[in-house]
Amino acid sequence: MSTDPAAAPVPKRARTPYRPPLLSLWARNDLADSVVAFLPGTNLSKLPVICRSLRAAQPLVLFTAARRLKVLDRAQDAFLDVLREVTPDRRWFREKWTGGLDRWQMDDGEGTRADIVGSPPQLRLRGCHGGDHRGISHRFYRSAGRSLTVKSLRAQVTFPDGVSCASGYVWLVTPGSHLNAIGGFYGKVRGEGSSEAVDAADQVGVLTWVARQEYAEGKYKNRCTELCTVTPGVCYEVSASFSDADDDGFMITTVTVTPRGQPPSIVCCIEGRAGVLDAVRIYNFQDCEAYIGDVEVGYESEDDEDDESDDESDEEDDESEDA
Repeated sequence: MSTDPAAAPVPKRARTPYRPPLLSLWARNDLADSVVAFLPGTNLSKLPVICRSLRAAQPLVLFTAARRLKVLDRAQDAFLDVLREVTPDRRWFREKWTGGLDRWQMDDGEGTRADIVGSPPQLRLRGCHGGDHRGISHRFYRSAGRSLTVKSLRAQVTFPDGVSCASGYVWLVTPGSHLNAIGGFYGKVRGEGSSEAVDAADQVGVLTWVARQEYAEGKYKNRCTELCTVTPGVCYEVSASFSDADDDGFMITTVTVTPRGQPPSIVCCIEGRAGVLDAVRIYNFQDCEAYIGDVEVGYESEDDEDDESDDESDEEDDESEDA
């Protein structure tokens, strides 16, 4: 037997598993963002099929890419839309205007012109219904002996030329009267419809929330709360969540306004009178142009209860407060 060291077998070197360059870069956290920034969108959609680590990081990848491309607000909206679809024990009405006005009814009379324009599609409102609270509406189906309770409202509005009058209404109403607002919003000029004098410099377009509030014992009318000033051409998304009614029939509405491409500009809580949900109405009160984007209403079904907000006396209130 040979004792020559040169004849001894060479020990085998442990085999290093091959790692593709992309995974090597991905393993370094400081370079992961750079990888996302470099890849085009069509490639980002294929990352999850490469390996488990990329599949696990898919949510982070998508949000990172959306942030870098400055479309994070749109990405979040799409993500939340999917979550809303699977929310249990909640009914939803969603309008993206892809089907035109098939689900909407135009009120009798002339004045308001409504059509679908743009991509993604939007509702374009021009003119008004002779200074009346009418336009297009969608009524919610209620089976016998049941009533509906609104839980949320989300809608988008744009005033291409700014707000020069009361227009761009999107609000929820109770049965029996299209004047009884559960909640909603519209654009107007600050001080419009108010007895208080407003300096000319402060007479700017504002977005307002409308809710039915008590103005005397047992009497209610629509009252307005200013949300924010309006910049022409900017799309504003208004989101509202409604609490359960208390023993006195009042609820708290939490309203958030988000200009497109910006963080939320205002979040406020507004007390209002609860009511049975009957319809969502969209219209201009005076001659103006407004664009309405996606509309979403979340609601629940419950046993009918007496709803004092539908008293006939409410309809006799001063309509100037409703404009």
